Amino acid sequence: MTQQADLSSLEYLEAPLPVQGFPQPSADKSLLAEADKYYINFDGLEDRFPSSSPVNDSAVTKPTSLATDSPRDIAADTTLKASSQGYGFGDVFIPLPELIEKFFRRSSHPVVVVSDDKIVYCNTSFLKLVDANSEEDVYNTDFLQYVSSEYWNAVAEGIGDVLTNNKSIIIGMKRPHGKIRKTSYDAIYIPDDKTFSFILIGESLRPKSSVVSGLYDEETGLPNYYLLEDRLQVVINNRSTGGGFSFNKRLVSLVCINLDNFDSFARLGNTEIIFKRAISRVSMVLNKQYTLARGLQPQQFWVLMPEVGDDSELASECEKIKGLFEEPITENFTDYHLITSVGVGIFPEPATSAKKLIEHADLAVKKAIKDGGNRIVYFGY
Repeated sequence: MTQQADLSSLEYLEAPLPVQGFPQPSADKSLLAEADKYYINFDGLEDRFPSSSPVNDSAVTKPTSLATDSPRDIAADTTLKASSQGYGFGDVFIPLPELIEKFFRRSSHPVVVVSDDKIVYCNTSFLKLVDANSEEDVYNTDFLQYVSSEYWNAVAEGIGDVLTNNKSIIIGMKRPHGKIRKTSYDAIYIPDDKTFSFILIGESLRPKSSVVSGLYDEETGLPNYYLLEDRLQVVINNRSTGGGFSFNKRLVSLVCINLDNFDSFARLGNTEIIFKRAISRVSMVLNKQYTLARGLQPQQFWVLMPEVGDDSELASECEKIKGLFEEPITENFTDYHLITSVGVGIFPEPATSAKKLIEHADLAVKKAIKDGGNRIVYFGY
């Protein structure tokens, strides 16, 4: 074991993200569903129309005749009057581009229009959902680019049923650091004899609320960092008040595991399935007295070992944990290999408190990464 240097504080730990509530109900779907009834043509959605721009005549259909099987007879309807810029209902004029901009842009629901697999329109909520900076980053890109790969088949096979049978579809949208946000979409078909186009109006899903929901990681189901802190403090308190350290010579150890090649999996968008496979395997083999938890940073995991006999046993357990994470994960005939750096803190010496134990494990894993990764560093040795 090598001596670790360069002490620092825990200020790097990022604050927890606030849990967002459900978006408020919107009238989006009901109005869009009535579009055909009012003969509004959505072909103009292929171009973005800022609310400050002049109305584009090409965005509105000006029919001179109506098919015989149409549900309404325009000639007999004196309340519907075609104009050069849109449609008027009595004295109310509806310019289509302005309707789209104002109606979609401010919706709390993520809204995207897809035409022949390409995104031709999206609102601000969708940009936030996929962590895009602007419409220019999204327009004319493949919609599936923002969908987690394990949902591709569900989208390809289910979109027709959603459009024709008024059903919803759940799609996993890619998020930064390989995370996935499950979103339920309603779909509306856009009649067009040249392209296959539709509108998706989404609502982000969140786990069922419960008293303990904030103590577990949503992606892996593991205890999160805050629950780990609580369990660690309980262990240290029991050792400190249980008649003194002399009655228990066994060590308490906290292990921080960093996935060194996390970014390569994040770029592929398949971190969720890899994490689940790795966590399932590690959880089945790991000592049942240990706590496996998710860290504040997406590439980090922690293991709390409340009782370890001596340095030799500790080294054996840490090598075992590192090996469990690095055992290849097979998915779709491809083997994925995780590479890890491991930092280890030890109580009661050199760490003298729960806070010091966390700090030492964190400093040790930073040293392991700095020294090239794929190694174990024990703080104080």
